[in-house]
Amino acid sequence: MKTKPQSPKKSRNLEKSRKEILEVAFMEVFTKGFQGVSIDDIVAKTNLTKGAFYHQFPTKLDMGYALVDEVIKPMIIERWIKPLESYENPLDGILAQMKTLIGEADPKYLKLGCPLNNLVQEMSPVDKEFHIRLQIALNLWIDEMDLHLKRAKKSGYLKPDVNTKQVAHFVVMAHEGFYGMLKGLDDPKIFSALYASLKLYFKSISKNARSV
Repeated sequence: MKTKPQSPKKSRNLEKSRKEILEVAFMEVFTKGFQGVSIDDIVAKTNLTKGAFYHQFPTKLDMGYALVDEVIKPMIIERWIKPLESYENPLDGILAQMKTLIGEADPKYLKLGCPLNNLVQEMSPVDKEFHIRLQIALNLWIDEMDLHLKRAKKSGYLKPDVNTKQVAHFVVMAHEGFYGMLKGLDDPKIFSALYASLKLYFKSISKNARSV
């Protein structure tokens, strides 16, 4: 027996509902933590019913996995990877994004930390599927960063002996460390010291220190 295909309108409505749930869920989880949020909390901030939620996500964990795959991974690309395309020297782009997205961010959001890192800390140790998906998200970030650093090396901005994959790991972990320190110390001014240290590191691996 063949399944009747969904009408384009119904398909669009389901897609819209899913997007609405995930947008609300993202902010709820970001501000309260995954385990501190209930399905009722999320549904209450949407225009949908609980049945509509379960139609999209059989469990809260399924919704959490979708947050990683459908919200956080695209966010990594949009915020930290695509902007580098407009820089001849990707190192300049990395520093610019650090300054814009962390150094100039609203302190009320900074003290909440990084959405990805928060989930890594909270859910990776307790749920295997979360651990796998979060690891994939981090690897995506590192791999895409590595491609830009390879471009920098090919263009002569990095020293020939620089291991771009190691630098990509360092940059991503530095980002997470920046957020962790700012969240833990609740002092946005400390960013200046962290940023200066990253800039010095970039100068140490640059072929021409003046290019950074």
